[in-house]
Amino acid sequence: MPDRAATTRLVAATAREHLQPLGLRRRGATRLWFDDRGWWLILVEFQPSRSNGTYLNIGAMWLWHERDHWSFDDGDRIYWRNDAAFVTQPPIGEAGWTSSLDFINAEQFARDINMVAGVAAQRVEQLRGQYPDPAATARQLASRTTGLGESPWWHAYHTGAAAALAGDAGTARQAFHRITVGNLDPDWAHDLARHARRLADLADNPPALQRRIIELIQSTRRQLKLPPTPAHHMPPPPS
Repeated sequence: MPDRAATTRLVAATAREHLQPLGLRRRGATRLWFDDRGWWLILVEFQPSRSNGTYLNIGAMWLWHERDHWSFDDGDRIYWRNDAAFVTQPPIGEAGWTSSLDFINAEQFARDINMVAGVAAQRVEQLRGQYPDPAATARQLASRTTGLGESPWWHAYHTGAAAALAGDAGTARQAFHRITVGNLDPDWAHDLARHARRLADLADNPPALQRRIIELIQSTRRQLKLPPTPAHHMPPPPS
């Protein structure tokens, strides 16, 4: 069995073959690739496994919440079958799905990582179609239930921020007002609620609210060492 560095080189070469033509970039020497959509990112991570193999995590990272680290805000683990079909959650009781590619030998791993990287490319295309613009993103987030393991407060915040960026201040205000916390909730929830209230207070002036969301996006991009998003990649100001 090769060492982890050798496996990472093979993963990187195969990922480059499938993801680079789509415009994705590798983050340094890591197993993380990203698709820069301006106001959000698609993250593709070939997470190392104990068997010297890999898991596959793919999801959206919304940039309208200031931070200096990379994270999956919507989606993560991918499951696949030998026929290259894939899902984000396997059907209960249905055999044949896996979320881990083990290293058995070099020939097997090279063949299988090629399939997994192809799955990653397909999932990237799916997410691009699912979230083509802030308005569609707000509708998608507002129409689904809070996911398993997802905070309802973050679900509400991302819905509100997407609506605000799209110029829909009314939907944004409603979403931000759903972030209500009590005395026993963690400090980060209280910080988020205060932040959401400040954004909701801007809803009477939709252009100002949208500008504030854009400022948050640009700040996050700076902290992630990404270039500023060109103005033409942002939605037009609300009329």
